[in-house]
Amino acid sequence: MKKAMLGVLLILSLVAMFPREASAAGPFNFYVRSGVLTDQHFTFDPFLWTIGANLDLNLGSVLMLSPECDVIVYKFHFTPVWLAPAVTLNFRASAFYAGGGIGKFLVIGSGYTLSSDFLLKLNAGFKTDSFKLQAYLWTPLSSDAFSYMIFGATLGFGF
Repeated sequence: MKKAMLGVLLILSLVAMFPREASAAGPFNFYVRSGVLTDQHFTFDPFLWTIGANLDLNLGSVLMLSPECDVIVYKFHFTPVWLAPAVTLNFRASAFYAGGGIGKFLVIGSGYTLSSDFLLKLNAGFKTDSFKLQAYLWTPLSSDAFSYMIFGATLGFGF
């Protein structure tokens, strides 16, 4: 499993380096992305990085619905697998966008699955024809909102 996941990461990295044609204003855009996560104290301990994909469904000139899923990786260990699926509704102003939505953290291991409560995800970014830069935060979707936060940043390449 580890060799297969590392092989997929290598292939996605090579594909991301190829020149591509993409239109940030088309009906939809697909991005392969990678990034980092940290807690509210910006310690980067432990160092967590992400690899994933998202689809931007452009709903007119100012709205964008973005379903996404990231795999969270710690020290190149893929056992158990940590997933972070989410969906956000973003408002666009030219190449800049900002919005929010909901998501979850899922941990899938050998014979078990753990799931978090729903979380609030707020994001903002910059999107061009061939890449997407995004900063975001996760926080509980309850009365504890903003008492604990996870910050992240990703760089995606469009197809």
